[in-house]
Amino acid sequence: MHGQADSWAKAKITGIISPSGNIVARIIPGDNMSQVYGFSGAAKGEMASAVYYRMQSTGKYEKALSITLQNPIAPLFAALADSGELVTLDNWHNAGIGKHVIALYAATGKHVRSYALADIYSKEEISKFEFSASSIYWRCHTPPFFDGHAGVLEIQDRLGANLEVNLKTGALIRTPGAGKPC
Repeated sequence: MHGQADSWAKAKITGIISPSGNIVARIIPGDNMSQVYGFSGAAKGEMASAVYYRMQSTGKYEKALSITLQNPIAPLFAALADSGELVTLDNWHNAGIGKHVIALYAATGKHVRSYALADIYSKEEISKFEFSASSIYWRCHTPPFFDGHAGVLEIQDRLGANLEVNLKTGALIRTPGAGKPC
């Protein structure tokens, strides 16, 4: 299907935790509507951000880092490795749209790498995904599998391929036919 209308609930502050619980990140939505597809001419605002808290030897969390994300509003999914690397998927109101569909950040908070759908799929493959007025639905509804100890995120796409993203190296491996199309 192409071009169907869609609506989105307001983006909210979310939290993610590394598998060991030693790092917690708070994802704070931005308000940069000018960077959201379909809102050209809207006001430019702040990008989304992440604030990291690390467990101290005292057993208390202490603010460690604050970073600006590549998301104008908020990622639709985020995962945090025990070593501090972060991965985000998609953007509020624009799943599958833009240069930062998958964005990777080092433990220092530095943006390391991003992938657009065109970096992963051919035009023909992208045309097979479901489209709405504001998004390209490329991922299955089931949440990605995250091995935070190894720093690897596995995403099942709607064509039946498995995507494996290495948070340490930024490498992405796509294995077509690894699953069933959803």
